[in-house]
Amino acid sequence: MLLDGHVHFEDLNIEYGYSCMPDRLHFYTKEENDFRMEVREWCRDNIEPYAEKIDRERNYDLAVEILRKMKPYLNIIIPEEAGGLGKGILYRTIFGEELTAFNYALAGIFGASSCLFAGPVIEFGTLEQKKKYLSGIADGSKIGAIGITEPTGGSDAIGGMRLKAVREGDYYVLNGEKCFITNGSVADYICLYTKTNDQVKAHQGITAFIFETDTPGFEVIKNYNHMGRRGMPNSHLRFTNCKVPVENMLHRENEGADVLLFGLDGERTFTASQYVGLARSAMEVAYRYAHKRVQFKQPLYNFEGISFKIAEMFMDIELNRMAIAQIARMLDEGHNCRASVAAVKTRIADATVRITQDAVQIAGGLGYSEEYPLERYYRDSKIGQISAGTSEIMRYIVTREMIRMWGK
Repeated sequence: MLLDGHVHFEDLNIEYGYSCMPDRLHFYTKEENDFRMEVREWCRDNIEPYAEKIDRERNYDLAVEILRKMKPYLNIIIPEEAGGLGKGILYRTIFGEELTAFNYALAGIFGASSCLFAGPVIEFGTLEQKKKYLSGIADGSKIGAIGITEPTGGSDAIGGMRLKAVREGDYYVLNGEKCFITNGSVADYICLYTKTNDQVKAHQGITAFIFETDTPGFEVIKNYNHMGRRGMPNSHLRFTNCKVPVENMLHRENEGADVLLFGLDGERTFTASQYVGLARSAMEVAYRYAHKRVQFKQPLYNFEGISFKIAEMFMDIELNRMAIAQIARMLDEGHNCRASVAAVKTRIADATVRITQDAVQIAGGLGYSEEYPLERYYRDSKIGQISAGTSEIMRYIVTREMIRMWGK
């Protein structure tokens, strides 16, 4: 405690979930809880010392270096027959929460490589493609990315797609651009979506390819300087007469929409788990600060205006975590949970913005300063309402699925 009454961040004894959350959550099995604690210990040792440095310096190199050390976890979703753990979506959400609690940028890099790139290859790739491209992702020697968004297509990703692939003999020649591509400037491989037929409806003319970034004509135009997730490279890419072998086609020509739409529920469940991790860390700081900061001769936590805010944080985190766990189990069992996924992704994204904002408010001037990580959590939180489908698109999906379930 400082003489002026302020509380140093190190005085809070923050342990990223150890003091505000039990080691064993009752809605997970012993094996799942053991996995969570193992991951948490790994993150404390390997990420926590560098989390602020990654953010302050936008240090992509350091973030990728740490990712490569994440070898025991990079192959979570890769099938056992391909050398992976084959753990499924539930384990991925546990990992996503714990990783994001320490550094959201690293969680984004992991997700783009080990989930968004690897997932479609696992589901649609040939045996040769799986052997060639998944082993490097699993051991950290290669980084993956997914290339969907373009300058003309954000929420309307398929309708706005303009990157064109034209067949010339044994190759497809690619021309066009992609933007806001996570890992774009550091990726070795990209699961890349292109337009191959513009004479049909948009979803009928899309083809997916496994693109190797050492291909001549590939160019990184720039990395965006975003307000949050500052250690995660997010890039604008250009493709000029890039030749991609026919054997790098993923699935079938003009059926890339099937690849693109595959796994969206799993992706959004994973991103929802990331928001839980981020919100949890903000609550941890706010809770400890409110107990140590004294005003009017008593801790802030004694005032209902403060303690009720923290109680709301807990309720949002706890209820959404339980929902995510249940949805992940159902997805692992093959159930259709599209409306539920969209609902929980939207609710926890909105809640995380509110939780991080309230945490800053509780810590006051220190919360707004770089003395505490709360301003980083607040900056990081906004992307949850934008990425993996905006909150507006999620609400559209819910309304659409309601009609499909119940009729008009």
